[in-house]
Formats: sequence, structure tokens, C-alpha cells
Amino acid sequence: MPNFHTKEFSEPNYPSTYGKSNFKFVAVSKRGERLVMCSTQDSDMLLKIHKNKNGFLIKGDKITRPSQVAILQQALKDFRDLTNTKTTNSNIESKKERSLKISPYLKSMEYFANEFRTTKEILVEVGFGSGRHLLYQAKKNPNKLVIGLEIHKPSIEQVLKQCELQNIENILVVDYDARTFLEFLQSNSVEKIFVHFPVPWDKKPHRRVISERFIDESKRALKVGGTLELRTDSDNYFEYSFGEFINQQKVELHINKNSDLEVSSKYEDRWKRQEKDIYDITMTNHENSEPIENIGRLKFDKKIDFAKLSSRFEETTLRGDDFFAHIEEIFTINKEEGLIRVSFGASQRNEHSYIYIKKDEVVYMPDNVLATKDNEKAHELIKEYIWNM
Repeated sequence: MPNFHTKEFSEPNYPSTYGKSNFKFVAVSKRGERLVMCSTQDSDMLLKIHKNKNGFLIKGDKITRPSQVAILQQALKDFRDLTNTKTTNSNIESKKERSLKISPYLKSMEYFANEFRTTKEILVEVGFGSGRHLLYQAKKNPNKLVIGLEIHKPSIEQVLKQCELQNIENILVVDYDARTFLEFLQSNSVEKIFVHFPVPWDKKPHRRVISERFIDESKRALKVGGTLELRTDSDNYFEYSFGEFINQQKVELHINKNSDLEVSSKYEDRWKRQEKDIYDITMTNHENSEPIENIGRLKFDKKIDFAKLSSRFEETTLRGDDFFAHIEEIFTINKEEGLIRVSFGASQRNEHSYIYIKKDEVVYMPDNVLATKDNEKAHELIKEYIWNM
């Protein structure tokens, strides 16, 4: 992640503007953690100031960092120059200057919740990695829309760059967890879902993409005759996934071993040279599904007395039957405003966010926490906790 180190650091007055960035405030936790609110290219993020024995480390906060690394680099460079900081080590300058332009191929979840409409056939790839298969599908099917899901920032950057270089216009890239993304697609609207070489997570099986719930959502999203294609080199993952697929109703399953696709990743090429077995499970959907309503964003409908909340704050974990909310840390901006860092959702997938308590309203930050089934239940726990403090 972009960052810079310095032996000495002098914090500026807030708000301040420098270069392409606006630095709005600093929020400080009781343990001394400092977060600077920054807006660059209309992207809001937090910069973290960490003091250590060698001086200061200044970097992007992981929860709020933008998908395009160039935006975070610009924010850090502007903050460095605003504060006249002399760095001892830095990776925010690159030999090849990255474009600050927001890629038209990169879409937020708000787009899919509120704006997404298409008459094209839809292909979805989960965890596209280097993007070789994703780009191949887009070029092979120019009249279809290819949606790529990935949370690894360098992989996202690489595919966005290739879209520009190769003039590929039928790809949408989404920085979001695939286990929840399918909830945003209309029923019976997708032709194919590809899950190629997912992380097996043998020691943390709850983190696997393939699960009963994921398959259920895939069936709902797939057209009648649409397919979900799993490809894996893991014996354990294949056996586990087959058990999940075989429990489904009204589906057709096909199993292949060591078959060749029209395109393969560099990792697949390596595994073939090592003579590893590669398994394919293809599920064809035969069921019509009921339409779903659009998913909105989580909202707070009451004001919060930040001073009162801050005086009584304690880290705590709240639990429901299959969901949780972890109230982690509180940060003070001023007497009436602050941030609360939280994580919440279900064990399979959870959100990491801040609750931004302003004088007149309360919002999540980033302001993109969507009202999925698990998020809604955990959100009720959070509201009950902060309003009863």
C-alpha cells in the first residue's frame, strides 16, 4: 500500500487544501491513533498517521482506501507537500506516473444498487486475478457484458489498464466480495458465472466462495439454462464443492477432469507442468426465480449525542443467531463529532466501516454500506447499542 516514512512530522491546520486534495479534519482515538479525512478526485478516504520509535508512518486507511491506487498516491503526495514533510522512505512516487482519471470500467456497488440496467447477456467472473480469462471472454463476446469481481487492488489496476490499451468496452470491474454481489443482480438475468481457481481456505472454510448460500444466489441470478462453472486444482475444494452442489434441487451437474479451456492463466500453466489434476464442476440452472427488489443503503434515522456516547464508550461484540457487530474504536473530531470503527455482518462475509457522527446526521463511511440481508440484521444491533449508550 502507498505510504511514506518520516522522522519528524508537523500536523497542519484543518481544513486545508493542497494540490488536488482537501484535508477536512483529524480524528483521534483514546489510544492516540490519528485519522485524517481527505477528499481527492471526489473520492473520500482516511489517511492514517502512525507514530513509532523511528518517527512516523503515514499511509491510507485500509477500510476507506480507493480501488485505484493512483488516487491514494495523489492524496499522500499532497499531504506530504502540505506539511513540508521530508521523507526517509516512500513508495508514493513511481517512475511511471499513474493516471488520476477515474476509469469508466470501474463501478461501485451503488451503481449496481441504483443505476445498473442492461439488455445484454451477462457473464460474471469471480476473482479474475491477472484478468487473462476475463479479458478473453470480453473479446470473444463483444455483444455481451462481462462483470469481473476482484478485491485485490493490483489485479484491478492491471485489468483496468488492459481495458484502456485494448479498447475493450464491454467489461465492468467491481471491487466487492462475490459472496454478496449476486444479491444485486436481477433474477434469471445472467448467462454464465465463472469461479476459476478460488482460494481453497482449507483452514478457514467459512471464507470459501462456494457455499450453499452462494449456489442458491447463483441459481436465482442465472437464466434457465445458465451455468455456474467452478474450476479448481485443489482435491479438497473439489470434494467439498461437489458435496454442496449435489444437495441442490433442479440443477444439472457435469464433472470434468484435466480438460483444457481456450485460455488458461499463468498459474494453471504452471500446475499443468507440475501434472496437478484440475477439476471442473458445471452446474446448469433449470429453475425460474421470483423477481427481487433493489437493495438500498443502510441509514441511521436518529441523531446521536457524540459527547455522551464518547464518555460511555466500550469496545464490545454484539451477536445474533448468525450475524454479529463488533464496535471496535471511537475517534474524536470535536466535542460534537467523531467516528466509530465497526465490523459487522455474517461469519461468511462482513463489512468493515466507520460510523461518521456529525452534528446533524449519522452516516456510514465509506457511504456505500448496502442493505444486504446480513447487513440489515447487524445494523439493527449497532443502532440499538449506540442509542442506548
